[in-house]
Amino acid sequence: MQILRRRASWVLLLSVLAAQLAAAQPAVVKLNVNLRAEASSASTRIRTLYPGDELTLLHPDTVNRYVEVRTASGLEGWVYTPRIRVLEDVLPAPAGPPEVYRGCALEGNAQHQRRRELNRLKNRVTTPNADDIDTTVTLAAMLVPGDDRARWSVARAATITGFVIDVKPGGQETVNCGAGEREFRDTHIELVLQQGITAKRERVVVEVTPRWREFVQGQGLNWSTDALRSSLEGRLVRFTGWLFFDDEHDDEAENTTPGRALNWRATAWEIHPVTRIEVLPQ
Repeated sequence: MQILRRRASWVLLLSVLAAQLAAAQPAVVKLNVNLRAEASSASTRIRTLYPGDELTLLHPDTVNRYVEVRTASGLEGWVYTPRIRVLEDVLPAPAGPPEVYRGCALEGNAQHQRRRELNRLKNRVTTPNADDIDTTVTLAAMLVPGDDRARWSVARAATITGFVIDVKPGGQETVNCGAGEREFRDTHIELVLQQGITAKRERVVVEVTPRWREFVQGQGLNWSTDALRSSLEGRLVRFTGWLFFDDEHDDEAENTTPGRALNWRATAWEIHPVTRIEVLPQ
């Protein structure tokens, strides 16, 4: 009798583990789909998901051809299963680029301690997870006037959406050990809230680093400056990455030096480095 109880306990345990593994199965959106509060097209729409958005199944069972999921940003709800693709036997992808890139460490070749610390932030190589994302950070929130030095934390990440007005190569900087070739320098991207805005004081900067450029190349993505300029300028784009306050430029930002004639950006806050880029429908 005792042996039967133990066997039943093991069967129950294995069933629970199997269910947990099935629930953790990853999926990806293949067609625009609404995340809904319940398993019905008549239920409340939480938000629209777009092709490439990553999901996790909360359990394997479907209801009315809907399945319950969690998004990469932590939202939970139901999606229509024909519009997603469940990924089978997916090996975990590397978390991010290696710390040393072309012989250049995270702190670059900076001599001063403060700049070395800033370079390590710019060169972060971990992919932010849902818990890292500060959902209060939006492009509109970054444009709110006022001294914003303490508005957010560089320990957090963010996702912002805006229209790309300019894409260009960054300079030769210590963060990349002074590399001169464009492919080994940061890509500088400027966003505005609405199409038609051209004022420099209403722009927010995000930056792609060469480390992440090489990393995503292994996933079939081209994040070279020329490719990004061709595919992003004039488009509505969603960027995810780590928050960074570039205090080397806070005297050129409208929020921290209001009214200065030479200001060329709204805020010294950036997404730097960018870890994900999604071009959205106009």
